[in-house]
Amino acid sequence: MAKHTTPISKNNKAKTNTKTVAKRHDIIGDATSLKRLKTSLGIIIAVLAFVIYAQSIHFGYTLDDGTVIRENKVTKKGIAAIPTIISHGYWYGFNESKDAAYRPTSLIMFAIEYQIFDDNPKVSHLINVLLYALTCWLLYFLLCKLFEHQNLVFPFVCSLLYVTHPIHTEVVDSIKSRDEILCFLFALIAAHSFIRYYVSKNTILMLIAGGISFFLAMLSKETGLCFFIILPLILFMLPDTNWKKIGVVFGVLIVLVGSYIFIRSQILESITTKRELLAIDNTMMATKSWINREATAFYILLRYIFLLVLPHPLSYDYSFSEIKIQTLSDLPALLGIVVYAAIGIYAAIKIRTKNFFAFAIIIYILPLAAVCNVFFIIGSTMAERFMYIPSLAFCMMVTYFLIKLTKTEAVKSRFNTIPQFLSANTSLFILVFILCGLYSIKTYSRSSYWKDNVELFGADVAAADGSARAHYNWGSAILLNKYPEEKNTARKGVLLDQAIVEFNKAVKIFDLYPDAYLNLGLCYMDKENNLEAIRNYEIARQLYPKPNPKVFNNLGLVYGKTGQFQKALTILDTALKYEDDFAEAHNNRGNALAGLGRYPEAIPEFEKAIEQNKKYAEALRNLGSTYGNLKDFPKAINYFTQSYKIDSTDVQTIFFLGLTYQMSGDTAKAQPFIEKSNRLKIEQQK
Repeated sequence: MAKHTTPISKNNKAKTNTKTVAKRHDIIGDATSLKRLKTSLGIIIAVLAFVIYAQSIHFGYTLDDGTVIRENKVTKKGIAAIPTIISHGYWYGFNESKDAAYRPTSLIMFAIEYQIFDDNPKVSHLINVLLYALTCWLLYFLLCKLFEHQNLVFPFVCSLLYVTHPIHTEVVDSIKSRDEILCFLFALIAAHSFIRYYVSKNTILMLIAGGISFFLAMLSKETGLCFFIILPLILFMLPDTNWKKIGVVFGVLIVLVGSYIFIRSQILESITTKRELLAIDNTMMATKSWINREATAFYILLRYIFLLVLPHPLSYDYSFSEIKIQTLSDLPALLGIVVYAAIGIYAAIKIRTKNFFAFAIIIYILPLAAVCNVFFIIGSTMAERFMYIPSLAFCMMVTYFLIKLTKTEAVKSRFNTIPQFLSANTSLFILVFILCGLYSIKTYSRSSYWKDNVELFGADVAAADGSARAHYNWGSAILLNKYPEEKNTARKGVLLDQAIVEFNKAVKIFDLYPDAYLNLGLCYMDKENNLEAIRNYEIARQLYPKPNPKVFNNLGLVYGKTGQFQKALTILDTALKYEDDFAEAHNNRGNALAGLGRYPEAIPEFEKAIEQNKKYAEALRNLGSTYGNLKDFPKAINYFTQSYKIDSTDVQTIFFLGLTYQMSGDTAKAQPFIEKSNRLKIEQQK
C-alpha cells in the first residue's frame, strides 16, 4: 500500500525556505556578534593591563635593572653584543662571572633597546607594560579555547583577576624581570600554535611555530622547561583527545628540550663550580640539616599561597632572616608539607579524567618546582616574581568558585553585546568588580613604590624588618642617593646617622655581611671618624671571599687622611693589583704621594685617573693642587678651571682657583672665586 503523504504547495515550500534562510541568518548573526563580543572583551583585558601599569613608564632603574643595562658592559655595546650574549652566561656582562644561568632572549632585547634609545629606562618600562598587556590578551584567548562551554564568562573573569592581581607588580615594574614576562609570553604563543595544529589539518607550520616559541620560552628563563609537560597537558584538556597529535607535539618538545640542554651545556661548559651561596643570598644556607631545609622550603611554599589569597604586605626582599628557619615540629612547616602533598597526590590521580582542579594544580606546581628550594638550592629564598605563572592557577580556582557561588553556570542566556554579557551575569560581576577593584587599588599603589630605589627601599624596609638586605639597601639608598643630593651640612649629618643605623641593623641580623661593613666605613669616613672607618673596612676586607679592590682603595684613602701616607701607598698598590684601571685608586695614590711631598710622582697618577674618567672633577682639582705646590700656576689654574666647569659648586675647587689667581698676582680674577667659596660655605651651614 502506498504511503499517504501531504503534498507541499508552492506557497508552503516558499514559506519553509524563508524560515530556514532566516534561521541560518540568525545563526550567522549570533556567531558574528559572539566573535565581536569575544574580541571586545579581549581588548578590555589588554587595555586594563596597560592602564594599570602605565605609571611605570616614567620610572627609573630599580634593584637589578642596572646590572642588565646601565652597568652591563656587554649590553651597552648594542646590537654588536648579540653574539657575545648568545655565547655566554646571563651575568657575564655585569661581573664576568661563570654563572649557571643562560637567558639570552631578554639580554638581546636590552642590547637592541640600548642601541636605538641609549640609556633610557622609560622605553624599557614601556616595553615591559606592552608585553604584559600582550601576555594577558593571549592568555584570555587561550582560556576561551580551553573553556568554551562557559560562554566567555570563565575566560574573561579569570583574565581580569590575573591582570589586576598585585603579586605581578615586581615582574612588570622591574625591567630585569623581562625574562619572566618573555618566558610566559612565548609559552602562550606556543600553546596557541599547538592548539591550531591540534584542531586543524595540514598545519605543519603551526607545529613549527609552536616549537620555536617553546624554545624561546626556555631561552628566556629556565622556568620555560615546565611547559614541556604543561603544553601537551593543555591539548589533553581539549574536548576531543587525539593521542596521535599529542604524541607528535610531545616528541617535538622532547627534541627541543634535548637541544636546549645540549646548547646550554656547551655554552656554559667552562662553569666547573657554582657561585658560592651565603645565607644572605638564601636563608637555606643557614639551615643546620636537610630536614630543616625542607621544612623551611615548605613553609615558604605555604606563604606563597597566603600571598595569593591576601597580597599584603608585599616586598621586593625575603632574604635572611625575614624567613625564619623551620623544623618539623613547627606547625607552618607541617601544614605546608601536608597541603602540597595532598594537592600533588590529588592532581596525579585526577588528571587522567581531565579534572579541572588537577589541571590548575599542575599549572601551579610545575613552574614553582625549579625555584622552591625543595630539590636544589637557588640564589633566592623567596620572591614574588616566582608566582608570575603559578598565580594563573589561583585565578582559575577563584573564578571557578565565584561562578559556583553565584550559580552563573546555570545561566543559559545568549548574549551578543557587553551590556547583555554583564547583565546576564550580574551577581558574578558585582563580586568580580569588587575583588578586581581592590586588586587594582593595591596594584597601582604598590607599583608606585617601584619608581626608584629610594622609594622602593624606603617603603619596604618596614615590611621586611627582619631582612639584613632590606636594611642594607635602605642604608645604601640614603648614603648613595639622598646624602649626595643634600647641600645643607647639618641635614647631611642626619642622613649619615640614619644610614649608619640601617647598616648596623643589617650586621646585627647577619654579622658576616661585608657590603654592610664597607658602607659603614664610608659613613664614618665622611663623618671624619677615621678610627671607626678603618675598623669597619678591615672587617669587610676579611669577610669578602676574594680581594675587593674597593675595600683596599677606601682603606688607602682613610689612611691617607690620617697622615699614614706610606701605609696608604702599600694598600692602594694592592687595590691596583686587582684592578689596574681603578680611577679612584689612582687618584688616592696620587694624594698619598703628594702627602709625602713626591709631587712629580703624583702627577702621572692623577693623569691616569683622568684618563679613566674624563669628568673626574676631584682628580682634576688634585692635579691643579699638585702643580700649585710645584709653583706652576698656569697649569694649576688650567686644571682648577677644568674641574670648576664640571662641578661649579665644589667649595675647595672654587677656593683653590681664587687662591692660585691671587698667588699668581691676578687679584682681580681671584676675588670673585674667594667670595663665592665663602658664600657657599655659609649657605651649606644654614
